[in-house]
Amino acid sequence: MALTVNEQSIAELSPNDKAMLDARALVRSGALRDLAKNDDATLVFGLCQGSGSTPYSVSMDLASGTDKPTLRCSCPSRQRPCKHALGLMLAFVQKGATFAVAAPPQDLLEKRAKQAEKAEPKARAAADAPRNVNKSALAKKAKEQVDTLETLGHFLVDLVGAGVGGITPKIIEEIEQQSKRMADANITAAAGILRRLAASVAESADDDDDDEDTKKAARGFSADKEARVAWMLTQLHAIVRRGTKLLDGRLESEGVSVAERDATYEAILGRRWQLPDLKQAGYWVTNRRLLELSHERVDDDVTEFATATGFLIDLEDGAIVREWTALPYNTLKFQKLRVSRRGTLVISEAALYPGEMVNRRIRWDEKTPGIIEERSREPADYEKLHGHAKSIDAAIKALRNQMKNPVYPLDAVVLIAAARFGTIGSELVVQDAAGDRIVMRDAPDARLPATIALRQAAAAHGPGSLATRLYFDLPSRSIYGEPLALVVGDEHLRLRA
Repeated sequence: MALTVNEQSIAELSPNDKAMLDARALVRSGALRDLAKNDDATLVFGLCQGSGSTPYSVSMDLASGTDKPTLRCSCPSRQRPCKHALGLMLAFVQKGATFAVAAPPQDLLEKRAKQAEKAEPKARAAADAPRNVNKSALAKKAKEQVDTLETLGHFLVDLVGAGVGGITPKIIEEIEQQSKRMADANITAAAGILRRLAASVAESADDDDDDEDTKKAARGFSADKEARVAWMLTQLHAIVRRGTKLLDGRLESEGVSVAERDATYEAILGRRWQLPDLKQAGYWVTNRRLLELSHERVDDDVTEFATATGFLIDLEDGAIVREWTALPYNTLKFQKLRVSRRGTLVISEAALYPGEMVNRRIRWDEKTPGIIEERSREPADYEKLHGHAKSIDAAIKALRNQMKNPVYPLDAVVLIAAARFGTIGSELVVQDAAGDRIVMRDAPDARLPATIALRQAAAAHGPGSLATRLYFDLPSRSIYGEPLALVVGDEHLRLRA
């Protein structure tokens, strides 16, 4: 089965940004020549002029039996794929239709046959291997998780009983130890919250350089920090309560839906869904068109993970889903986070994770040919997008409904039909056709103020459909909006850097 390539997949294969820049330069300069393909366009080959007098032979095989294109180049570079192979891929994506059809060199055909011969037994063995379920191991893991949650519950009672004044370096160390226990038990949600809690309260711990008065003042929390700590404790309590009931099989008897149960399992107890499992459970959609509204990368120094999230609107039903990838810091040299998608995605089938969140996670197998096609955006796509924009009241109700579950986040990305932009005092305000308003504010971690970008975009282009992150501000107990993108007609203006 042949693979497909696009500029996105080429960027992911590139070992670094410089290699991609060099590859683009090769295409622009005309260094690639005598480019050709076989009759089914699965074997692409040609020459690339390098630094020497003799050009390098370069090729790409899209049907070698592996999950990535097989790239070959006669250059001496140790970096693979090299810039010449990346250049060939880019040239094929940009103008492959104009490549001459020719018989491939014999050595390429022989190499393809050898590689396919090696790959076939592995693929057959993987397909025939039964999926063994070790029930005793699952029962043992569940028992360990119940015990770990029970320990966390007792710890939370002691922590709350000690109060703010009882937060000492020893308590912070105990919080960190609890986080490690949660991670060992694969209760990932609790582990992350505990690490964040330890980092938050550690900021208020005594500093050896401070005088006694400063130390006494530091033992208290600001209103913002106090609200955040209280919310984290609420989340941990919910994890203990819901996680224990889930493991005991009591959630269904309390009227919790199967989808919500599965989402709780995934969020709290570290379930790693495989695509076949999601399909079998019915969390599956077909024939979707998705358009990315906003994309962001977050580097979390507390958990030492980098995440990339793309918020995409489903042009069929208007739902805003999220494409999400996460990598630990120590792997970023070897793997790349998903970059922004600029076209319209046509997805033949994909998994839609369970849950009652506004932005459910979507995932598909990009390595399988025919699953995804990224094409240029069309006016009809934007018409669909504008038709799905919601009123402010409907968007806020959706967030409030999500907030009923403490395990879920306190924010959601929505598409608002903005009728007017204005100011109240110094704050930017968005108003919809019904006259409802919401105040726009910048996120604390924003590199550039998105509200300023929105003011400028609105002045130049007027009102439109506004992709907004609604978030619940804990200290003020109010909902605000953070502008992410403004779409006016077929102009898509991204606001958050």
